[in-house]
Amino acid sequence: MNNKIQKGNVGQVKPDVKISMSCRKASIRHLRIFVFDEMVNKRKEKRRSPTETLGDDRPLCYNRINAFTLIELLVVVLIIGILAAVAVPQYQKAVEKSKATQALAIIRTVAAAQESYYLQNGTYATNFDELAVDIPWTGTTRWIAGSSPTDGVRSNEDWSLQIFHEASGDGISVGRLTGPYAGAGFRYLLGAGSMNSTTRTMLCVENQYEGDGSVIFQQHSGNYCKKIMKGIYANGAWQL
Repeated sequence: MNNKIQKGNVGQVKPDVKISMSCRKASIRHLRIFVFDEMVNKRKEKRRSPTETLGDDRPLCYNRINAFTLIELLVVVLIIGILAAVAVPQYQKAVEKSKATQALAIIRTVAAAQESYYLQNGTYATNFDELAVDIPWTGTTRWIAGSSPTDGVRSNEDWSLQIFHEASGDGISVGRLTGPYAGAGFRYLLGAGSMNSTTRTMLCVENQYEGDGSVIFQQHSGNYCKKIMKGIYANGAWQL
């Protein structure tokens, strides 16, 4: 019979059909690869570096620039202002106290020299040339007028050192001539011949004596002796 199928031909494909089918599969595979490559290339184009330029030197894309906002800048300025308001006064106080420490060292040296002079002569010296102490200041500007002869005064640009003789006793004083605390200073009453309760006590003074040539303390009471020198107010005076 013509319609009989030979046993060896079951499941077989003609050679020309095989070739056409294999070519078709290859073409589809190559098409898929081509489409995939095109998609990858397009994604790469989209992901190009922002710094890469086009032909006319323009940036390929513009990103948002990272920067501080106005509110952030105002907050920073406010914080700096607060820190400055706290730190600057404290720094000024530290500088002033350092200068005061040097002045106190000088007045204590002169006081010791005066006590030695009194043991030898029975009285206190009225000028610095009589004392065995070297005072580097050469000026004669007074802190408190009327309390010392000219030869009992030594001063520099900032301080005035004076030997004074008063009804309450003899002593040494040193006061500020310039700066924000001008008019403030220190007094030390010597011991011999004095009945004052503050004898041999270092006192802090904010001068209010308006004598001719005196340097007046212009700030509120306690701004120097209490806030700067941490003095204690007792017996009508700031004691250190």
